Amino acid sequence: MTDLINELVGKDVFAHFPTEVLAQLAEYSLSKKLTEGEYLCRQGEIWPYVFYLDEGQLNWSMVSSGGKEHQLFKVKSGDVFWAHSLFDDQPMPASLSADGKGLVYIWPRDIILPLLMKYPRAMWDIPKKLTGTMRNAREIIYGLAFQPVASRLAGFLLDNLESSGQDSFTRDMTLEEIAKVLATSAEVVCRLLYQFQTDGILKITRTQISLEDQRALEKLRTLS
Repeated sequence: MTDLINELVGKDVFAHFPTEVLAQLAEYSLSKKLTEGEYLCRQGEIWPYVFYLDEGQLNWSMVSSGGKEHQLFKVKSGDVFWAHSLFDDQPMPASLSADGKGLVYIWPRDIILPLLMKYPRAMWDIPKKLTGTMRNAREIIYGLAFQPVASRLAGFLLDNLESSGQDSFTRDMTLEEIAKVLATSAEVVCRLLYQFQTDGILKITRTQISLEDQRALEKLRTLS
C-alpha cells in the first residue's frame, strides 16, 4: 500500500489530504485488475465511485440513441476519475472500458464523501477538475459538429505522429476503433486514408503509417 500512498500524494484533490488519511484510503481501496475490453462501468448505470488508474488506459465511450458508439477520450495511467453518479445519483452518461490490461483502485462514495466534507480545499478541487473535463468535452463535440471528417482524421494522425516522436507510427488501432474516435464509419476512414496515400501525404503498410507531406496534412487539419 505504500506505493499507492506515494502515487496519491501529488494528485489533485488527494494532495489536500494528510498522509494518515491517504494511508486510510489506501487501506480501504478496492483493487481491480482489468482485461482487454472489460467494462468498469456502463452507460446508463448508476456508479457512485472514484478511482485511480494505476496501470493501462480506459476508453470513455458514449452510445447514441441510434446505437452508434463514439469514443470521446481516454483515461490514462496516473489519472483520477470522479464518476458523475457520485454527485447526483443519476446514470453514467458514458461507459469506461479497458484498452488492454489495467489496474484500478476504487473507492465508494461512503468512503470518500466524509473526507471531502472534512477537507474543503479538497472539495474545491473537484469542480475545478470537472470544469476542465467539460471544457475538453466541449472542444471535442465542437470539432465533431463543425469539422469535416478529413480534417478530424488529419488531426488524429498528426496527434499520433507527435506522440510517437517520429515520422511514422504503428497501426495498433483497427479502422472501426479509429471510426469511433472520429464519429464516422470504418469505410469512410479507409477511403480517406488511401486518398491521403494517393495524394502523396502518407505511406501506408499493414503495420505502419508514415508521413510523407506534413504541410499538406496540417493544411487538411485546418479545414472547416
